[in-house]
Amino acid sequence: MPLINDKSHSSFPPDQQVRAFLDIFFQRYLVERDAPRTLELLSDQVYSVGTGEGEVAVGKEAFADLLGTELTQLPGPIFYTMSDYVQKERVPGCWDCFCHMEMSLTLPDGTQALYHTRLTAGLHWDGRRFLIDTIHASEASKYQENGEFFPLKFISQGLKALSRETRHELMELIEQIMPGGIVGGYMEEGFPLYVANERLLNMAEYESYEDFEDDIQGLVINSIHPDDRAYVNAEMAEILAQGDQYEIEYRMKKKDGSYFWVHDIGRRTVAADGRDAIISVLIDVSQQVHTKARLEYAALSDPLTGILNRKGVQSRIAEAMANPSSYLFFMLDLDNFKQINDLYGHKQGDEVLCFVARHLTESFRKTDAVCRLGGDEFAVFIADCANVPVIQRKIGILMEDYREMVQTHYPAARSTLSVGGVSGSKSRTFMELYQLADAVLYEVKNSQKGLQKFRILE
Repeated sequence: MPLINDKSHSSFPPDQQVRAFLDIFFQRYLVERDAPRTLELLSDQVYSVGTGEGEVAVGKEAFADLLGTELTQLPGPIFYTMSDYVQKERVPGCWDCFCHMEMSLTLPDGTQALYHTRLTAGLHWDGRRFLIDTIHASEASKYQENGEFFPLKFISQGLKALSRETRHELMELIEQIMPGGIVGGYMEEGFPLYVANERLLNMAEYESYEDFEDDIQGLVINSIHPDDRAYVNAEMAEILAQGDQYEIEYRMKKKDGSYFWVHDIGRRTVAADGRDAIISVLIDVSQQVHTKARLEYAALSDPLTGILNRKGVQSRIAEAMANPSSYLFFMLDLDNFKQINDLYGHKQGDEVLCFVARHLTESFRKTDAVCRLGGDEFAVFIADCANVPVIQRKIGILMEDYREMVQTHYPAARSTLSVGGVSGSKSRTFMELYQLADAVLYEVKNSQKGLQKFRILE
């Protein structure tokens, strides 16, 4: 199993490859300060938390932005030594690593600096190379007593007895230290609330701690979107069964009833009153989640008509064929469409394509996959289709509407719709359905255009 494109390490056994891969990563990142080659070693969904307040990156793009800023400020090499290295294979192909790092560098003013940090990293093997999924650097506090977990000691001891002014000052201090909002709950049913800082209240737009506590009825679970609660409970139970720290994403409630996405980095601990508890740092990742969703939508949709593209319908068919039932797949071709473009212009041609896409979307269910395969070719996949004649009537109405529209606005083009499709219940791939329906459509177009024809498959 080769490490990466680095033949000098290809003979290492798997456990040594992980350590060697981390050395290559830090050589590129710290010593060579080579951003492009560093980013090659990260997964697209990497999570990175550094020691600085703003050093949080969710996704490779955010990491690249932080790296660019860092290299601008500190372009010179940073030499490092790894010690106390340990690793474990969490599941086959996925490793968790820990080590101490001693780094030395020359600051812009010429000062020599020595820095110590603790590092945890997670990586996986994608079949041909390693990729880093998580990086978390932490600095041991100089002000914390051995065995003390900050800030629980200060928060949990007599919190309710503190004056409002003292509590506010304490929370302001914690807020400056932590990179996100803080929330804590006891490890009991519903996670009874015991702490929430000012930054979290601001993120969720609550006026006060008491306002937040009353709205969630004193239970942290009530601050989580109802559709995410079972998932959060199950994920936390599974992760905490293997260790004390977890990372999870879910939607959190705002005061106005809306929700925003948070990345929750939490840890199990023991509160001062002896009760098992968890404390979490929540980072608002709504923008990243929405950006990812928009990119995924763009990758699966046709930019002109807004319906699915070929890749999008392939994905929908693959999902349906995992548990196939009766289905119908048909293709539509706009006869003489080139004449519309040539005689009336490409803008009018685009309007005709949008007309067909809109009518297909309005004619079929939201669960049906309506797509533009490319050019003037469309397709529809209908799962759980028990009544083919009903679908044929809908197609007939669409064909007549199209004929009337063309006759009114583009009569010289003499364009019509031809339809060919297949129905069946056996699991088939998109390409198989495409070839079978295309053969039926070919028969229509070579006999009499402007008709529909279907074939029942075995």
